[in-house]
Amino acid sequence: MTEGCDITRTDILHIVQSIAQSIRGDSAQQIGKAAFFPNISYTAELTRAQNVKLALLAVNFLDIACETDKAQRLYDTLPTLPDLHAWADHLFAAWGKNSLCFNSSGSTGEPQRHRYSLPILSDELKSSAPAFAGCKRIVSVMPVHHIFGMMYGPLLAKYLSVQIVYAPPLPLASFFHLLLPEDLIVAFPFFWQALLNMILRTQKSSGLCFPPNVAGLTATSPCPPEVIQGLLHLSASGKSPSLTAMTEIYGATETNGLGMRLNGADWYELFSVWETSRLEDGSRGLRRRLPGGGMGPSQPMPDHITWHDERRFKPERRTDNAVQVGGINVYPERVAEIIRGHPLVLDCAVRLMRPDEGLRLKAFIVPNLPLEESRQAFGKPFKDWMASQLETAWRPKRITLGEYLPVNAMGKLRDWE
Repeated sequence: MTEGCDITRTDILHIVQSIAQSIRGDSAQQIGKAAFFPNISYTAELTRAQNVKLALLAVNFLDIACETDKAQRLYDTLPTLPDLHAWADHLFAAWGKNSLCFNSSGSTGEPQRHRYSLPILSDELKSSAPAFAGCKRIVSVMPVHHIFGMMYGPLLAKYLSVQIVYAPPLPLASFFHLLLPEDLIVAFPFFWQALLNMILRTQKSSGLCFPPNVAGLTATSPCPPEVIQGLLHLSASGKSPSLTAMTEIYGATETNGLGMRLNGADWYELFSVWETSRLEDGSRGLRRRLPGGGMGPSQPMPDHITWHDERRFKPERRTDNAVQVGGINVYPERVAEIIRGHPLVLDCAVRLMRPDEGLRLKAFIVPNLPLEESRQAFGKPFKDWMASQLETAWRPKRITLGEYLPVNAMGKLRDWE
């Protein structure tokens, strides 16, 4: 194993490509054409506005934004460069090489930046990396600019001194052709669910299966127990070789990883860099051991937690209103507020699709015009407007129009078909 979290110029290229991919919001068809992922290389693949946004997000990610003059030069220069390789050269030269910033949204939905020093990230890898010492290669479908995609993608690969391969974040048949024995697959719950469904659906016709001794890692939210057990017991049911292990990482952008559990066990084990503490209100919180010695301040857990003892815990429910879309926390009410800002929208409700409907958000809209006139108005022009306001994961995939929001007999909002 190699200690430290050195970020190279190639890593920065992958970070920029990952951010660019999220801005462009590729369709499944476009992503599926990529042998490896991310696959954006040239600024011409993005609009001018997207390049400007990419420059802002890349500079912020590398924690250069606080250096005003340097940041402004990058904002001006980067969008004029012909390809993202040149972006990586400029960003790597400007980066202070000591910290990274990851974006999240709090319970109010307002974006928040969370800064992590490289020594902090390195210390946290020491807590989790030994669990993956047997892997020979990492295959990741997680966005590199998300904290778990960074930690358990390039940083874990460096720590273990193994190769990393980036794959499309979709369960395609080509994904299985990438896999080798003793790989570690790094993904999020929706990917695992879709991958299991694909194996079960195609087992008789295509024989899609895992090579020997392939393990999985899942992060961003607890993976459904039935998915984990399904992936671990494929061979027992005679369907396909199983995963040898599934590790769940628990944490949040504002804390990074807090603990892990193996193969759907009841309790997460707290990482060694964390200690339990008491908050001012008397509830149990956490504080981090710092690399140079000493302890960080006490902070609350990101979810409601049941504690088994000082080191073992289980999250019960989220303390905010976030839902998971493709491994990303999104806030349906914030999406609804944005949609209500459109002049043709009188009211709006947004929620996560049911499992039988899909894995994205859906919206119910009460138009600010007669229903018979609204069908055309809420076609392509409205979808283009949503694309300009919302990133892919936040964008409702299905829109239903009606004269009134659907409510039950008590007047509370209910689900809709």
